[in-house]
Amino acid sequence: MAKTRKVTITLPVELLESMRAHTDNVSGYLTELAERAERRRLLRDELDHYQGEFGAFTDQEMVEAQALLHGTEGIERAA
Repeated sequence: MAKTRKVTITLPVELLESMRAHTDNVSGYLTELAERAERRRLLRDELDHYQGEFGAFTDQEMVEAQALLHGTEGIERAA
């Protein structure tokens, strides 16, 4: 189990009520959201590093990435 530390945060009442309507574990819910945000940040850093080294992604690469990420079928290939 990962180490944890208790912290205090302040949230708008409406947001807290909305979260509690979906889960009884607000701490776990916020942890999952923070983990997702951290993964996106790390991915963005990696993509920025890659493009800094090899140049911007081509239209074709972007189309292929969209297909892989979203499972899109039959999308037009970039010219």
